[in-house]
Amino acid sequence: MKASTAKIAESIFNRVLGDIKPSRQELQESVYNINELTSRLKKVIPSDVEIRVVGSVVRGTQLRGDSDIDMFLLFNKKHPRESMTKKGLDYARKIIRGKGERYEIKYAEHPYTRVYIDDLGIKADIVPAFKIDNIEDMGTAVDRSPMHAEFINAHFTDKQRDDVRVMKYLLKSQGIYGAEVKTGGFSGYLCELLVYYYGSLLKLLDAAANDFKLPILLDPRNKVVINDMGLIKRFGSMFVVIDPVDKNRNVAAGVSMESLSRFVITARAFTSRPSIKIFYGKKFAPRKAAALLSKFLSESGLDISIISTQVPNKSEDVIWPQLRKVSAFIADHAERSGFRIYFSIPIISGDNGLIVFFSPKERITARMLKGPSAFMPKAQKEFAESHKNAIGMFLRDDVMYALEKSRYGTLRELMEEVVGGKLVKRHKDIKIIGSRLFMNKVPAEYAESVYAGLMDEMETCG
Repeated sequence: MKASTAKIAESIFNRVLGDIKPSRQELQESVYNINELTSRLKKVIPSDVEIRVVGSVVRGTQLRGDSDIDMFLLFNKKHPRESMTKKGLDYARKIIRGKGERYEIKYAEHPYTRVYIDDLGIKADIVPAFKIDNIEDMGTAVDRSPMHAEFINAHFTDKQRDDVRVMKYLLKSQGIYGAEVKTGGFSGYLCELLVYYYGSLLKLLDAAANDFKLPILLDPRNKVVINDMGLIKRFGSMFVVIDPVDKNRNVAAGVSMESLSRFVITARAFTSRPSIKIFYGKKFAPRKAAALLSKFLSESGLDISIISTQVPNKSEDVIWPQLRKVSAFIADHAERSGFRIYFSIPIISGDNGLIVFFSPKERITARMLKGPSAFMPKAQKEFAESHKNAIGMFLRDDVMYALEKSRYGTLRELMEEVVGGKLVKRHKDIKIIGSRLFMNKVPAEYAESVYAGLMDEMETCG
């Protein structure tokens, strides 16, 4: 990157940092809140349980307004796992003192407690775990979290902490920050490791723009590119970032190929022409969502189909994969029936799960089915026999195709059968039978969610 371009980029980073770095008052409040929680916990826990603060607050990489506290209760390994978890939940409950204070039980590998103290603006996760010095002694996956904080604090400069803040905000603007199943993006810890590996955010973006080629295999602890292709098979991923505290863990495991690709395109766009606009995305006023959606449908000439069903009050990490699978299942059925689906977008909107399809306006009378190669005798005979009533059969190169009369003339007919229960795809928490269908009509309460989902699907920088 040219020196002049790098100077402009760093200037933009500094401007963004002014918007996103916690104020001195917010940092002081975080320290006060940590001390308050620590004081309360010390009154209820035995002396052999250690309190340890981890997460972005203690690592100094949190964003403004996002100073939530991650506090670990570290137990000696002599405790059975079930006992450790139960005691940890019990200790956390005991610090709740009354009105304006409450807790929720959350679930990861094992249960933990989320505490709210409204008067102080505290939201804190209190997580029971085992205290370990070596990763070989790990009893649960969360045991290594304190070791992550130790590694970052031992190796990071203040400039790198600020670079991570800017990187997080950049990824948020592109919809690829967060390791949740729904997002499939970059976790905060992965952001930290990538900035550490390359030395700075600018060097990371330059590398992503010009040097990233699959597979990407990085070892941050030793700052080397790994040439062990066996890691691809071992981790089942083309993007591997070895955890410095656990060589058997890929920190990038949750990053989808789409998120990685969007990061590369974003880096390429920014490093070629640095602009602050890339950090703030294409925002829209919620009240304009319906008009913007109508404008998109008019300009594109596409139809929109929406299936709406109620979903239970469970974590998005539980609901989202099921909704996505049902969405893909219906889209696949439509395409096998001869229709074209340009976008299939699952959305969680309040208590409702939405599956939104964008497709070209079309009426069909026949569909073409791809068969086997002519050089696969058994499969070819079976295909011919099963489609003997087809309108016609033909070859393209060595591949057989059958032209059959379509069961549905329009996508509406297919969708009506889907919500009517003719196409059943069972998932524990997603009920399609009896759900509501909207064709070329978007209820006002869904307009913002649907338009935001469409923008997330379409937006890449380039």
